[in-house]
Amino acid sequence: MAKEKLTDARIQKLRPEEKAREISDETCSGLRIRITPAGTKSFLWVGRTPTNKVKSVALGRYPEMTLRQARDAANEARSAIRAGRDLVAEKRALRQPMAGYASDVTLRSLMMEYARSAGATKGIWQPRSKSTGRSTAQNVIENVYADLLDREPTSITVDEFALATNSYVPKKPLNGKTTANGQASKARLYLKPVLDWAAGRGSFAKVGASRRSHLDVADLAALHDPAASDDSIRGKRERILSMDELEAILPLLTYPSPQIGRLKADPATDFRPIACRFLLYTAARLEEMATMKWRDFDRRNGVWRKPSIKSTKGGPRSQDLPLSDAAIAILRSLPGWEANEPDRYVFPNSTGNGPLGNWTRFQINLYEATGTSGWHRHDLRRTASTLMYEFEVPPSTVEQILGHKDPFRSQNLGGSVSHYIQLTKIMRDQRNPQAEALDTLAAALQLIENGQIAAE
Repeated sequence: MAKEKLTDARIQKLRPEEKAREISDETCSGLRIRITPAGTKSFLWVGRTPTNKVKSVALGRYPEMTLRQARDAANEARSAIRAGRDLVAEKRALRQPMAGYASDVTLRSLMMEYARSAGATKGIWQPRSKSTGRSTAQNVIENVYADLLDREPTSITVDEFALATNSYVPKKPLNGKTTANGQASKARLYLKPVLDWAAGRGSFAKVGASRRSHLDVADLAALHDPAASDDSIRGKRERILSMDELEAILPLLTYPSPQIGRLKADPATDFRPIACRFLLYTAARLEEMATMKWRDFDRRNGVWRKPSIKSTKGGPRSQDLPLSDAAIAILRSLPGWEANEPDRYVFPNSTGNGPLGNWTRFQINLYEATGTSGWHRHDLRRTASTLMYEFEVPPSTVEQILGHKDPFRSQNLGGSVSHYIQLTKIMRDQRNPQAEALDTLAAALQLIENGQIAAE
């Protein structure tokens, strides 16, 4: 069988022959494209199960499924097969709900449908582990609504969802947490769009945006958020790291990974320490960093083109963030820099095929190794922002870096201007204020790490 590095241009030039043939992709293990005599081009993944049996999984047709999507789907298929799942049987089960027979649908299968369609572009629904193929959203929903998963979603009332949400008690309480209201709140947040998608309401009300066959399911908008009445998690978080804490942790945020506490990870495949440094140098969110792929970084202009970020107003949107020289140096230090495989994660997990995870264990060991406590990964973003402000970076520039809202709207400009002005870099000899601000941040962190700034 032919094997080559597939590109969209190459696939478009493929012509049918007398017999069907397959070409294996050098970039993504197990991915193939099949061309039939009729000219149909379709992607499939071929690999071995844990029992060493050859398994073939159909992924989708080209061009409806792009090459990028096919590589992502192939990686998901590989993880699922190795975890012992039968994807063929799962797809067969999913085809039945699409026919519109509510009796064939369970809350669990509905969640899987959403993950493969509307949730496919959302980082929270991407597999977090090669061994299980499960996403963060799936894990949280299954924990909180365990007793409802195998029921028909149309038979579950809002009151039953409320009872499950407000009575949730984890089998193993989270470290330092006195309640589970935070997890229950997240489960409600993650499940609501699944049900809205199934019912064709809210943001999925437009034709073609929702499930093909609508279901009359409960609306969780009417469900009380348990976090709203929990004093332990009410209000905005204000934790930032002190200079002493930064001096303690920064020397450990390197690649290859140093020995941190009792962690037994391979230094060459543990990217969590250097990822934390990258978070500090960019003031980015953990989810943005964890889902960053090499295709998202514009090497020519030094710009991180985030395909989707959270926004306090106006819903998700993209963001172009010009990076500091120090942040780019971090990227250059990673093994993926030379390989430059567009669909690979910049900060992969230990398998190299999925986004970083297992943060709780890492955090606990980092606490022990540095003598710090009580801070969270998101506090690195808050600390970076505070440092920039202390070094007199204009708040408007800090706000641009954080990407909380459309910067044009904050200047009372119309929405149409964003179609013509892109806040990124074109002229290589022009320094972007955001990059300058992040350079200031990196310099401050370096001074702190070297002990050259005295704490007050």
